[in-house]
Amino acid sequence: MYVPRKKNHNHKVASNVMRLDPKNPIPYEPTGESEAFLLSSNSRKYIPFLAPKDNFFQLLLEAKLLSPTNNSCVNSKIHFCVGDGLFFKDETQEDPSLTEWMKRVNKKGQHFNKVIKTVFNNYLTVGNAFVEVIRGKIGTTKFIKVVNRPFLDCRLSLPNSDDISESVFISKKFRQRNAWTLKEDEVLELPIYYGDTKMPWYKSAQGTEHCILHIKNEVPGYEYYGMPDNVSSLPWQIMEYKGARYNIDNFENNMVIGGTFIINGNLTDKERIEIAKDVLYTHTGDGNNGRIIVLSGQNMDASKSGFQPFDVHKDGSFLELDENTEKKIINSNNWDSSLYGQHKTTGMGNGGNSYLTTIYNIKKKTVIEPLQRMMKEEFLSPLFEICDKWMNTEWSNIDLGFKSVSPTSFISDIDVNKILTKDEGREILGYPNMTSKEKGESIIDENKQNKNIHV
Repeated sequence: MYVPRKKNHNHKVASNVMRLDPKNPIPYEPTGESEAFLLSSNSRKYIPFLAPKDNFFQLLLEAKLLSPTNNSCVNSKIHFCVGDGLFFKDETQEDPSLTEWMKRVNKKGQHFNKVIKTVFNNYLTVGNAFVEVIRGKIGTTKFIKVVNRPFLDCRLSLPNSDDISESVFISKKFRQRNAWTLKEDEVLELPIYYGDTKMPWYKSAQGTEHCILHIKNEVPGYEYYGMPDNVSSLPWQIMEYKGARYNIDNFENNMVIGGTFIINGNLTDKERIEIAKDVLYTHTGDGNNGRIIVLSGQNMDASKSGFQPFDVHKDGSFLELDENTEKKIINSNNWDSSLYGQHKTTGMGNGGNSYLTTIYNIKKKTVIEPLQRMMKEEFLSPLFEICDKWMNTEWSNIDLGFKSVSPTSFISDIDVNKILTKDEGREILGYPNMTSKEKGESIIDENKQNKNIHV
């Protein structure tokens, strides 16, 4: 098994309970020094993400899933980055072997475009993606398989003397507490491919060889794991969920009392229960919503008899807080809410096709294309390099691109007279083709200056 060079670090004992507290809103390590966790009895260690709790993968994932705004931003970016999938920019470079290989790239039967989409998702959610590359033979036929490993199961090995992690530990046990007590047979260690042709691949009992491509969003000051761009809005992502949770608790779990119903006079228990039932049917909703206390007695204040509602709303504008939270999350993603379907009604031109087109073109140059370029450089390029060396292909020389999708339709901006022939126009109107084939195949706009246009 591949074993990286070791570096002396103190054994860190921790508890991976997810929490975001006011003193440490983001468990970041500004010193750039790593704290290693002991993996097993033979002193093999891994780098937590992040110390001291090793729970940051779970925290980022939960924050994304529970924040509607952040989830929409990430999913929208994935949609525009992947588009309609890979295509050959130069038709003369189309390679049937590559097209056939992309149809099924692993035992799950996944198309290569689906793997790329998952890699984008992991990268934008937690700033890291771990893609396993498997090479092997069936008889004399060589093959390459690609599997996207869940980031929750992956940890980087202790860095070597050059401060580089040479391998990744993979185990579902990392999702559990006290993962640092894992045994030898509970963890798979795969080498990270950095382009070194002499790198020793991990060899399985079935004869296949394995390595890992680690795609990460590098952050200055923390050289091992990547970070998502939206990490700066993590407190607001959690706040967005907390606000919804607070309202749900008030609505369903009756954290506050809706009011009291005061009856001046002595009542038997049976009479009080009957009156209470009538009050509940009149003043409350489903379940415990707006629960009411019924009080009775001779010494009650007669002026306050009847229903006395409580003010269950706290001071402050929840609407403004929600809007501010949403803006913080969108800004941290370097995105625009109109690109994930939110209709804007304020501002000149907002909500129209021209506005959407302008926003899309800006984000295409500043966000989408840089992400696509990163994916080609850090994932497609090394992967096809491995394929070429193993299967004697020439896929690295093929210029591939992502087929773009647009948030708007440009049909209304197109002058149909400049793209349709006369016969095509007549067909739309239900007329037969012109007797002259030459005239019928001419563009309508050619005779547009002539007032006597015959279609």
